[in-house]
Order: sequence, then structure tokens, then C-alpha cells
Amino acid sequence: MSFISTLEITVDPAAANLDAIFDLDLPNTAAFPGNQSTEVLQDTHNPGRLIVVSRWATQADLDAYTAWRQSPEGKTRVAEIITGPPSSRHFSVRNTYQGAVAEHIRIGPQRHQDEYL
Repeated sequence: MSFISTLEITVDPAAANLDAIFDLDLPNTAAFPGNQSTEVLQDTHNPGRLIVVSRWATQADLDAYTAWRQSPEGKTRVAEIITGPPSSRHFSVRNTYQGAVAEHIRIGPQRHQDEYL
């Protein structure tokens, strides 16, 4: 089971140092033990709204990363670019669906088809 961390922030999309801040901070996130992926999503209707999404192998990995980010060694420069209070959330992955040409394939706990009827 994977675990997801989201950090929603509001920024000035024209800020000159926006990408530089992410380029400095996010490689450390991606290299942290247990990190499976990290993405920055930008709202298509509000380009100043960003969500950083990280996928973690275990809850312990996510907890260790969260503790590290709250320490002086893990401090980020994100505060330099945000224009409002950030929002952080943690999720466990309940089910995963992957697209296929003619059908969706469910990856997760096995269930019988009649459970969905």
C-alpha cells in the first residue's frame, strides 16, 4: 500500500524564483528514502494554485520525511514563494485503477465482481 502526501500552496505564478525554489527543494524530497514519486500540479484555471504530490512506500517513510522537513536540516525555501497559508494532507491509497484500451484494470484488494453489483 502506498501513502500520499499533498501540500497545497498559493503562489504568484509570475514569481521569478518559483521554479528555482522547487528545483532546490524537491530533489531532496525525491531522494528521501521511501519516496516513489513527487509532482507539482498547477491548477489550469488558477495558475497561482499549486499542489505538490508525493507518493511514499510506507507510512513510516512518510512520517520520517515529515519529521525531517520540520527539522532545521529539512527546512525548505517554499515560504519565499507562497502568498497564503499552506495546506498539507496525508492519504493512504485505498484502490488504484489503471487505464487500458477497452477497460479499466483495478489494482488493489481482490474482490469478486458481484460485490460491485
